[in-house]
Amino acid sequence: MRVFQELRKDWKLLLLEEPHARRLAVAIKHSAKYFLAACFYYSGLTGILLARRLRTSKAALIVGYHGVQNGTASFLSRGHSLKNIAELLAFLSKHLRPLALDEVVGALIQSKSPPPGFVLTFDDGLVNNVSLAIPLVQSMRIPVTFFVPAGFVGSPEDPWPILVREIVYAWPRPTIPAEPGLWPSLFVEGDAGRFAASHRIKRALKGCEGRRLEILGRLALHSGGFPRAPESDRVVNPELLRKMIGPGLSVGAHSRTHPILSGLDPERAHEEIAGSRLDLQRLLGTEVLDFAYPNGRFRDFDETTHRLVQEAGFRCALTTEPGTVGAGDDPFALRRCMPQDVPAFLASFDLLLRVWNDRRRPADRMQPILSRKSYLSLPTIGEMM
Repeated sequence: MRVFQELRKDWKLLLLEEPHARRLAVAIKHSAKYFLAACFYYSGLTGILLARRLRTSKAALIVGYHGVQNGTASFLSRGHSLKNIAELLAFLSKHLRPLALDEVVGALIQSKSPPPGFVLTFDDGLVNNVSLAIPLVQSMRIPVTFFVPAGFVGSPEDPWPILVREIVYAWPRPTIPAEPGLWPSLFVEGDAGRFAASHRIKRALKGCEGRRLEILGRLALHSGGFPRAPESDRVVNPELLRKMIGPGLSVGAHSRTHPILSGLDPERAHEEIAGSRLDLQRLLGTEVLDFAYPNGRFRDFDETTHRLVQEAGFRCALTTEPGTVGAGDDPFALRRCMPQDVPAFLASFDLLLRVWNDRRRPADRMQPILSRKSYLSLPTIGEMM
Protein backbone atom coordinates (compact mmCIF):
# COMPACT_ATOMS: atom_id res chain seq x y z
CA MET A 1 0.00 0.00 0.00
CA ARG A 2 2.82 2.45 0.82
CA VAL A 3 4.29 1.87 -2.63
CA PHE A 4 1.06 3.12 -4.24
CA GLN A 5 0.77 6.06 -1.82
CA GLU A 6 4.26 7.31 -2.63
CA LEU A 7 3.79 6.73 -6.33
CA ARG A 8 0.55 8.73 -6.32
CA LYS A 9 2.37 11.65 -4.66
CA ASP A 10 5.17 11.41 -7.22
CA TRP A 11 2.68 11.52 -10.08
CA LYS A 12 1.19 14.77 -8.70
CA LEU A 13 4.62 16.39 -8.94
CA LEU A 14 5.09 15.08 -12.48
CA LEU A 15 1.96 16.96 -13.53
CA LEU A 16 3.52 20.19 -12.24
CA GLU A 17 7.14 19.76 -13.27
CA GLU A 18 7.24 17.76 -16.52
CA PRO A 19 6.18 18.93 -19.99
CA HIS A 20 3.11 17.14 -21.38
CA ALA A 21 5.19 15.26 -23.95
CA ARG A 22 7.40 13.68 -21.27
CA ARG A 23 4.86 12.82 -18.59
CA LEU A 24 3.93 9.33 -19.75
CA ALA A 25 7.52 8.18 -20.24
CA VAL A 26 8.63 9.64 -16.89
CA ALA A 27 5.60 8.15 -15.09
CA ILE A 28 6.42 4.68 -16.47
CA LYS A 29 10.06 5.03 -15.46
CA HIS A 30 9.17 6.16 -11.93
CA SER A 31 6.60 3.39 -11.53
CA ALA A 32 9.12 0.74 -12.53
CA LYS A 33 11.64 2.14 -10.05
CA TYR A 34 9.12 2.08 -7.18
CA PHE A 35 8.13 -1.53 -7.77
CA LEU A 36 11.75 -2.64 -8.23
CA ALA A 37 12.72 -0.83 -5.01
CA ALA A 38 9.93 -2.60 -3.11
CA CYS A 39 10.97 -6.02 -4.44
CA PHE A 40 14.64 -5.47 -3.51
CA TYR A 41 13.84 -4.11 -0.05
CA TYR A 42 11.29 -6.67 1.10
CA SER A 43 13.35 -9.57 -0.25
CA GLY A 44 16.41 -8.34 1.68
CA LEU A 45 18.47 -7.75 -1.46
CA THR A 46 18.95 -4.00 -0.92
CA GLY A 47 20.74 -4.44 2.40
CA ILE A 48 22.87 -7.34 1.21
CA LEU A 49 24.00 -5.53 -1.95
CA LEU A 50 24.62 -2.21 -0.18
CA ALA A 51 26.82 -3.80 2.50
CA ARG A 52 28.70 -5.91 -0.07
CA ARG A 53 29.31 -2.92 -2.34
CA LEU A 54 30.78 -0.80 0.48
CA ARG A 55 32.99 -3.66 1.67
CA THR A 56 34.22 -4.29 -1.87
CA SER A 57 34.88 -0.59 -2.46
CA LYS A 58 36.42 -0.15 1.02
CA ALA A 59 34.23 2.93 1.40
CA ALA A 60 31.86 4.57 3.87
CA LEU A 61 28.55 6.32 3.32
CA ILE A 62 27.69 9.73 4.78
CA VAL A 63 23.96 10.45 5.07
CA GLY A 64 22.50 13.92 5.64
CA TYR A 65 19.18 15.43 6.67
CA HIS A 66 17.84 18.87 7.55
CA GLY A 67 14.61 19.31 9.51
CA VAL A 68 12.54 16.65 11.25
CA GLN A 69 8.79 16.62 11.91
CA ASN A 70 6.68 14.27 13.96
CA GLY A 71 3.89 13.73 11.47
CA THR A 72 3.11 12.05 8.19
CA ALA A 73 5.18 13.19 5.22
CA SER A 74 3.26 15.63 3.03
CA PHE A 75 3.98 18.27 0.40
CA LEU A 76 3.98 21.03 3.02
CA SER A 77 6.10 19.20 5.58
CA ARG A 78 8.85 21.42 6.94
CA GLY A 79 11.13 18.46 7.56
CA HIS A 80 11.53 14.76 7.03
CA SER A 81 9.04 12.49 8.71
CA LEU A 82 10.55 11.09 11.91
CA LYS A 83 9.05 7.74 10.95
CA ASN A 84 10.83 7.72 7.58
CA ILE A 85 14.15 8.67 9.19
CA ALA A 86 13.76 6.01 11.89
CA GLU A 87 12.96 3.34 9.29
CA LEU A 88 16.01 4.16 7.18
CA LEU A 89 18.35 4.37 10.19
CA ALA A 90 17.07 1.00 11.44
CA PHE A 91 17.72 -0.47 7.98
CA LEU A 92 21.23 1.00 7.80
CA SER A 93 22.08 -0.11 11.34
CA LYS A 94 21.00 -3.65 10.50
CA HIS A 95 23.38 -3.91 7.53
CA LEU A 96 26.16 -1.39 8.29
CA ARG A 97 28.07 -0.17 11.33
CA PRO A 98 27.16 3.36 12.52
CA LEU A 99 30.30 5.51 12.49
CA ALA A 100 31.27 8.84 14.00
CA LEU A 101 32.46 11.36 11.42
CA ASP A 102 35.92 11.46 12.99
CA GLU A 103 36.39 7.71 12.30
CA VAL A 104 36.03 8.35 8.57
CA VAL A 105 38.06 11.56 8.51
CA GLY A 106 40.80 10.05 10.67
CA ALA A 107 41.22 7.19 8.21
CA LEU A 108 41.44 9.58 5.23
CA ILE A 109 44.03 11.76 6.99
CA GLN A 110 46.17 8.64 7.46
CA SER A 111 45.65 7.69 3.77
CA LYS A 112 43.65 4.63 4.81
CA SER A 113 40.26 3.32 3.75
CA PRO A 114 37.44 4.17 6.16
CA PRO A 115 35.42 1.37 7.79
CA PRO A 116 32.50 0.24 5.56
CA GLY A 117 29.74 1.85 7.61
CA PHE A 118 27.57 4.96 7.63
CA VAL A 119 27.83 8.42 9.18
CA LEU A 120 24.76 10.47 10.13
CA THR A 121 24.59 14.27 9.84
CA PHE A 122 21.97 17.04 10.08
CA ASP A 123 22.30 20.52 8.54
CA ASP A 124 20.91 23.90 9.64
CA GLY A 125 20.90 23.35 13.42
CA LEU A 126 17.14 23.40 13.84
CA VAL A 127 15.22 23.12 17.11
CA ASN A 128 13.53 19.93 15.90
CA ASN A 129 16.98 18.32 15.62
CA VAL A 130 17.21 18.62 19.40
CA SER A 131 13.62 17.73 20.27
CA LEU A 132 13.15 14.86 17.79
CA ALA A 133 16.42 13.71 16.20
CA ILE A 134 18.58 13.50 19.31
CA PRO A 135 16.20 11.21 21.27
CA LEU A 136 15.91 8.98 18.19
CA VAL A 137 19.63 8.59 17.53
CA GLN A 138 20.46 8.16 21.19
CA SER A 139 17.92 5.36 21.48
CA MET A 140 19.52 3.70 18.45
CA ARG A 141 23.10 4.45 19.60
CA ILE A 142 24.00 6.21 16.35
CA PRO A 143 26.62 9.01 16.47
CA VAL A 144 25.57 12.25 14.76
CA THR A 145 27.10 15.59 13.75
CA PHE A 146 24.95 18.74 13.52
CA PHE A 147 26.08 21.51 11.15
CA VAL A 148 24.88 24.89 12.42
CA PRO A 149 24.80 28.32 10.67
CA ALA A 150 26.38 30.25 13.51
CA GLY A 151 24.95 33.66 12.64
CA PHE A 152 21.37 32.47 13.20
CA VAL A 153 21.88 30.94 16.66
CA GLY A 154 19.33 32.75 18.83
CA SER A 155 18.53 35.15 15.95
CA PRO A 156 15.09 36.67 15.23
CA GLU A 157 15.66 35.81 11.55
CA ASP A 158 15.67 32.54 9.58
CA PRO A 159 18.16 31.39 6.91
CA TRP A 160 17.04 32.45 3.46
CA PRO A 161 15.97 28.95 2.22
CA ILE A 162 13.58 28.73 5.16
CA LEU A 163 12.33 32.26 4.47
CA VAL A 164 11.54 31.31 0.86
CA ARG A 165 9.52 28.34 2.02
CA GLU A 166 7.56 30.35 4.57
CA ILE A 167 6.77 33.15 2.09
CA VAL A 168 5.46 30.65 -0.48
CA TYR A 169 3.47 28.63 2.07
CA ALA A 170 1.80 31.84 3.30
CA TRP A 171 1.24 33.32 -0.19
CA PRO A 172 -2.32 34.73 -0.26
CA ARG A 173 -3.01 34.68 -4.03
CA PRO A 174 -3.26 31.91 -6.67
CA THR A 175 0.01 32.84 -8.41
CA ILE A 176 3.44 34.22 -7.57
CA PRO A 177 4.48 36.82 -10.16
CA ALA A 178 7.30 36.06 -12.56
CA GLU A 179 10.82 37.24 -11.79
CA PRO A 180 12.40 37.94 -15.21
CA GLY A 181 15.30 35.65 -15.91
CA LEU A 182 14.65 33.54 -12.81
CA TRP A 183 11.18 32.02 -12.87
CA PRO A 184 7.87 32.40 -14.72
CA SER A 185 4.54 33.07 -13.04
CA LEU A 186 4.08 30.20 -10.57
CA PHE A 187 0.75 28.58 -9.77
CA VAL A 188 0.52 27.99 -5.98
CA GLU A 189 -2.98 26.71 -5.37
CA GLY A 190 -2.88 23.35 -3.61
CA ASP A 191 -0.16 21.78 -1.51
CA ALA A 192 1.72 20.32 -4.47
CA GLY A 193 1.75 23.71 -6.21
CA ARG A 194 3.20 25.51 -3.17
CA PHE A 195 5.76 22.75 -2.68
CA ALA A 196 6.97 22.92 -6.29
CA ALA A 197 6.98 26.74 -6.34
CA SER A 198 9.04 26.92 -3.15
CA HIS A 199 11.77 24.72 -4.59
CA ARG A 200 11.69 26.45 -7.97
CA ILE A 201 12.36 29.80 -6.26
CA LYS A 202 15.06 28.37 -3.98
CA ARG A 203 16.86 26.90 -6.96
CA ALA A 204 16.75 30.20 -8.84
CA LEU A 205 17.92 32.29 -5.88
CA LYS A 206 20.95 30.12 -5.24
CA GLY A 207 22.58 31.85 -8.22
CA CYS A 208 21.64 35.38 -7.09
CA GLU A 209 23.92 36.08 -4.15
CA GLY A 210 23.95 39.83 -4.73
CA ARG A 211 20.21 40.23 -5.43
CA ARG A 212 18.72 37.60 -3.15
CA LEU A 213 17.74 39.81 -0.22
CA GLU A 214 16.22 42.44 -2.51
CA ILE A 215 14.11 39.82 -4.34
CA LEU A 216 13.00 38.22 -1.07
CA GLY A 217 12.09 41.61 0.32
CA ARG A 218 9.87 42.28 -2.67
CA LEU A 219 8.19 38.88 -2.34
CA ALA A 220 7.66 39.42 1.37
CA LEU A 221 6.07 42.81 0.68
CA HIS A 222 3.56 41.20 -1.68
CA SER A 223 2.81 38.40 0.79
CA GLY A 224 2.17 40.70 3.73
CA GLY A 225 5.52 40.61 5.56
CA PHE A 226 8.35 38.31 6.55
CA PRO A 227 6.69 35.20 8.00
CA ARG A 228 8.79 33.20 10.45
CA ALA A 229 9.03 29.46 10.61
CA PRO A 230 7.31 27.74 13.54
CA GLU A 231 9.48 27.57 16.65
CA SER A 232 10.54 23.96 16.03
CA ASP A 233 11.80 24.85 12.54
CA ARG A 234 14.05 27.73 13.58
CA VAL A 235 17.78 27.62 14.28
CA VAL A 236 18.55 26.75 17.89
CA ASN A 237 19.34 29.29 20.60
CA PRO A 238 22.61 29.04 22.60
CA GLU A 239 21.01 26.84 25.28
CA LEU A 240 19.73 24.28 22.77
CA LEU A 241 22.99 24.46 20.82
CA ARG A 242 24.81 23.15 23.87
CA LYS A 243 22.49 20.12 23.87
CA MET A 244 23.95 19.16 20.49
CA ILE A 245 27.27 18.15 22.06
CA GLY A 246 27.88 15.18 24.31
CA PRO A 247 28.51 11.44 24.01
CA GLY A 248 27.84 10.54 20.37
CA LEU A 249 26.86 14.15 19.53
CA SER A 250 29.02 16.83 17.91
CA VAL A 251 28.61 20.22 16.24
CA GLY A 252 30.16 21.47 13.03
CA ALA A 253 29.90 24.82 11.26
CA HIS A 254 27.59 25.56 8.32
CA SER A 255 28.89 29.12 7.66
CA ARG A 256 27.45 32.16 9.44
CA THR A 257 24.49 33.11 7.23
CA HIS A 258 24.12 30.22 4.73
CA PRO A 259 25.32 32.01 1.54
CA ILE A 260 26.44 30.23 -1.61
CA LEU A 261 30.16 30.57 -0.94
CA SER A 262 31.29 30.53 -4.57
CA GLY A 263 29.31 33.76 -5.08
CA LEU A 264 31.29 35.68 -2.42
CA ASP A 265 34.53 37.60 -2.66
CA PRO A 266 37.41 35.98 -0.71
CA GLU A 267 37.20 38.42 2.20
CA ARG A 268 33.54 37.78 2.88
CA ALA A 269 33.96 34.04 2.29
CA HIS A 270 36.68 34.06 4.97
CA GLU A 271 34.33 35.83 7.39
CA GLU A 272 31.60 33.28 6.75
CA ILE A 273 33.90 30.26 7.11
CA ALA A 274 36.42 31.20 9.80
CA GLY A 275 33.89 33.39 11.60
CA SER A 276 31.42 30.52 11.95
CA ARG A 277 34.05 28.38 13.64
CA LEU A 278 35.01 31.13 16.08
CA ASP A 279 31.36 31.93 16.87
CA LEU A 280 30.47 28.32 17.63
CA GLN A 281 33.60 27.72 19.69
CA ARG A 282 32.77 30.79 21.78
CA LEU A 283 29.20 29.59 22.34
CA LEU A 284 30.15 25.97 23.06
CA GLY A 285 33.47 26.36 24.84
CA THR A 286 34.88 23.48 22.79
CA GLU A 287 36.76 23.04 19.52
CA VAL A 288 34.73 22.90 16.29
CA LEU A 289 36.52 20.84 13.64
CA ASP A 290 34.01 20.04 10.88
CA PHE A 291 32.36 22.17 8.20
CA ALA A 292 29.49 21.68 5.71
CA TYR A 293 29.19 23.86 2.61
CA PRO A 294 25.77 25.60 2.29
CA ASN A 295 23.86 23.89 -0.53
CA GLY A 296 27.04 21.92 -1.05
CA ARG A 297 27.28 21.14 -4.78
CA PHE A 298 30.66 21.46 -6.49
CA ARG A 299 29.45 24.66 -8.16
CA ASP A 300 28.58 26.15 -4.75
CA PHE A 301 32.18 26.40 -3.57
CA ASP A 302 35.49 26.79 -5.39
CA GLU A 303 39.23 26.36 -5.00
CA THR A 304 39.47 29.56 -2.93
CA THR A 305 36.66 28.48 -0.63
CA HIS A 306 38.24 25.04 -0.34
CA ARG A 307 41.53 26.63 0.74
CA LEU A 308 39.84 28.98 3.21
CA VAL A 309 38.17 26.06 4.98
CA GLN A 310 41.58 24.47 5.55
CA GLU A 311 43.14 27.76 6.65
CA ALA A 312 40.33 28.28 9.17
CA GLY A 313 41.47 25.16 11.05
CA PHE A 314 38.76 22.69 10.06
CA ARG A 315 39.75 19.05 9.58
CA CYS A 316 37.06 18.27 6.97
CA ALA A 317 34.20 19.72 4.93
CA LEU A 318 31.08 17.99 3.63
CA THR A 319 29.26 18.51 0.34
CA THR A 320 25.85 17.34 -0.84
CA GLU A 321 27.32 15.68 -3.91
CA PRO A 322 26.15 12.05 -3.70
CA GLY A 323 28.57 9.19 -3.55
CA THR A 324 30.78 7.31 -1.13
CA VAL A 325 33.95 8.19 0.78
CA GLY A 326 37.07 6.11 0.22
CA ALA A 327 40.84 6.27 0.44
CA GLY A 328 42.21 9.10 -1.70
CA ASP A 329 39.07 11.20 -1.45
CA ASP A 330 39.32 14.84 -0.43
CA PRO A 331 38.65 15.42 3.31
CA PHE A 332 37.62 18.98 2.44
CA ALA A 333 34.96 17.94 -0.09
CA LEU A 334 33.45 14.73 1.26
CA ARG A 335 30.52 13.29 -0.66
CA ARG A 336 27.23 12.89 1.16
CA CYS A 337 23.86 11.40 0.22
CA MET A 338 20.72 13.35 1.19
CA PRO A 339 17.73 10.96 1.28
CA GLN A 340 14.34 12.23 0.18
CA ASP A 341 11.40 12.14 2.57
CA VAL A 342 10.17 8.71 1.47
CA PRO A 343 9.76 5.31 3.16
CA ALA A 344 12.83 3.15 3.72
CA PHE A 345 12.09 0.81 0.82
CA LEU A 346 12.63 3.69 -1.61
CA ALA A 347 15.28 5.69 0.29
CA SER A 348 17.48 2.60 0.72
CA PHE A 349 17.16 1.74 -2.97
CA ASP A 350 18.26 5.28 -3.86
CA LEU A 351 21.31 4.85 -1.59
CA LEU A 352 22.14 1.56 -3.30
CA LEU A 353 21.97 3.27 -6.70
CA ARG A 354 24.23 6.10 -5.45
CA VAL A 355 26.80 3.61 -4.17
CA TRP A 356 26.65 1.53 -7.35
CA ASN A 357 27.04 4.56 -9.63
CA ASP A 358 30.08 5.67 -7.62
CA ARG A 359 31.98 2.39 -7.81
CA ARG A 360 34.45 3.35 -10.58
CA ARG A 361 34.94 7.02 -9.75
CA PRO A 362 38.57 8.22 -9.54
CA ALA A 363 39.61 9.48 -6.11
CA ASP A 364 38.42 13.07 -5.78
CA ARG A 365 41.68 14.39 -4.35
CA MET A 366 43.34 13.94 -7.74
CA GLN A 367 40.83 16.19 -9.57
CA PRO A 368 40.16 19.96 -9.50
CA ILE A 369 36.82 20.64 -7.82
CA LEU A 370 34.87 21.52 -10.96
CA SER A 371 36.33 18.50 -12.79
CA ARG A 372 35.06 16.02 -10.22
CA LYS A 373 32.30 13.67 -11.26
CA SER A 374 28.83 14.89 -10.31
CA TYR A 375 25.88 12.53 -10.60
CA LEU A 376 23.19 15.19 -10.62
CA SER A 377 22.97 18.15 -12.98
CA LEU A 378 20.23 19.70 -10.84
CA PRO A 379 19.39 19.09 -7.16
CA THR A 380 16.54 16.78 -6.31
CA ILE A 381 13.73 18.15 -4.20
CA GLY A 382 14.95 16.32 -1.11
CA GLU A 383 18.38 17.94 -1.38
CA MET A 384 17.46 21.59 -1.89
CA MET A 385 18.22 23.31 1.41
